[in-house]
Amino acid sequence: MRKKNLLGIGPAILASGLLLFFVANARAASGETPGAGDDPWQKELLEERAQKDMEFKTSATSPMAGSARLTVSTPEKTFITIIDGSVDARPLAAGGAVFAVFSREGQWFWDDAAAEVTCRLGERDIAKNAEALLPGSLFRAGRFTLAAYPGAGSLALIVFDAGRRQLLEFKHLLYFPPDSRYAVKARLEILPEKREVKILTSRRLEKTFYRYARVHFTLQGRDLVLTALKTSLEGADAGYLFIPFKDASNGRETYEVGRFIDVPEPGQADFILDFNRCYNPLCNYSPAYNCPLPPLENFLDIAVPAGEKTYPH
Repeated sequence: MRKKNLLGIGPAILASGLLLFFVANARAASGETPGAGDDPWQKELLEERAQKDMEFKTSATSPMAGSARLTVSTPEKTFITIIDGSVDARPLAAGGAVFAVFSREGQWFWDDAAAEVTCRLGERDIAKNAEALLPGSLFRAGRFTLAAYPGAGSLALIVFDAGRRQLLEFKHLLYFPPDSRYAVKARLEILPEKREVKILTSRRLEKTFYRYARVHFTLQGRDLVLTALKTSLEGADAGYLFIPFKDASNGRETYEVGRFIDVPEPGQADFILDFNRCYNPLCNYSPAYNCPLPPLENFLDIAVPAGEKTYPH
């Protein structure tokens, strides 16, 4: 899923991981089916997985480093404090305060920072008390990185801890072996009305998507359909389909909540839907995340032993 929808992973790691997927999946979007002996397809898939493992090991915003989620909803200054390795949000400046956040005219800003604290978006510094925080703005404070996601009336801060045990012990994600039988021919049926839908999340909240298309395919001798969503009908995100789904393997070999597939929208009706590239919601790795749950219409009554397994397994 594109960067705005899995919030909150920082866009740097998510974008890089998705870039691998989208580049590799360009062939699939054109309708070219990988064969059982298609070594380039398998090599490409394994390289994607190896690079994702490396990012999970080394990125400051690795999901394995996600230790907490702070929500600030008052417009007055709230002070982010670090005491004994614990990050918290407090209404008063006290011992351990490293910076403050506040709301002004519907936007969020930062101020009152300790000397070593920085806030950047990509390679650009965000000026204190002058520039509004944008989604994915990153605060650096010692071993901690905090990713900011401003919303209507609240600010979410995802705390990443370079000393989190799950990150220090991480070796690799777990996958089914590549299997070209699960890279299936599919047909895209774009819906005449792209209506908004509210999708429930793992934190009992809601996220807004657009119900965009139906994806028809055959798997294990069954004619099946999944609904493809979009996060936006305009801008960069409009070029991608988000397909959250559940199947009969959930809760055993795969994550109990379900899994996701991202697909660059094909230029024609026929394309390849590659379940080898399905992945887990970020809430599999850390409770800091707020993940959309697959809608009922995307529950498959067959097992799909392809793509990412649950972690740990």
